[in-house]
Amino acid sequence: MALPCLGLLLVFAYWPVVRGAFLSVHGTDLLGNPTRFTGAANYLDLVADPHLRRALLTTGVIAGLSVLLSVGGALVAGLLLRRAARRPRAVLSVLLSLPFAYSAAAASAVFAGLLAPAVGTLNELLAHLGVAGPRWLESPVWAVVSISVATAWYEFGFAFLVVLAALTQLDRQVLEAAALDGASGPRLAWSVIIPMIRPSLLFLVVTGTINGLQVFTQVQVLTRGGPAGATSTLVFELYQRAFGEALPAFGPASTLALVLLVLVLLVTAAQFLFARRSA
Repeated sequence: MALPCLGLLLVFAYWPVVRGAFLSVHGTDLLGNPTRFTGAANYLDLVADPHLRRALLTTGVIAGLSVLLSVGGALVAGLLLRRAARRPRAVLSVLLSLPFAYSAAAASAVFAGLLAPAVGTLNELLAHLGVAGPRWLESPVWAVVSISVATAWYEFGFAFLVVLAALTQLDRQVLEAAALDGASGPRLAWSVIIPMIRPSLLFLVVTGTINGLQVFTQVQVLTRGGPAGATSTLVFELYQRAFGEALPAFGPASTLALVLLVLVLLVTAAQFLFARRSA
């Protein structure tokens, strides 16, 4: 009974990795087909490419900021709603989980209208308050921040649902014992509640980091890697090398895909190791 699932994994998961490894050590012709064996040349070219190093830094910043905002925001919202009355809590829970229903493209389109330089809603609101808003998508720093916020908003709904589910499973006896010992408010949250839901938070940090390292749609919709390559991420670079140029370079693109795969595995392993040591 497991054979159909294993077959799908082989075709759509493991075979692409094997094929990508093959392409990464070969050149490509005008049609993108593999040609001569190049060994480690594609990997050495990636290491020597300053544009790729900048994309790696940008990807790390976006992943870190988006995880901090989405998981931190979901945790704060969940802790605040935990103390709310039943009906307002139900309504607010539905509203806060709505971003989970959006696709990445739809969420990015919303932020494109919100942050447009000339007619953006956010700058219009700031203008009514007498504040000159920055050119969100045309400044290198603000563009990275904007993509990070858009990614965090897109991830927030899922993170909020996971945190809310974890909070509803808390052991009441432990909370009552902590209250009898005088723990309340921030002290109760920091010393009792957060340690109890640590596995859920670790799950969100790991999955959020993986999604952040693979961010593409937000960059494609909002900035297309600009201004001047400031928001170009690893996956955006991969797409550009494989499909965005006049001649497809599947060899370098496959090399970058494998490097990204190894990076995701290393970051995930480091996060699990850190969580285990701090437990």
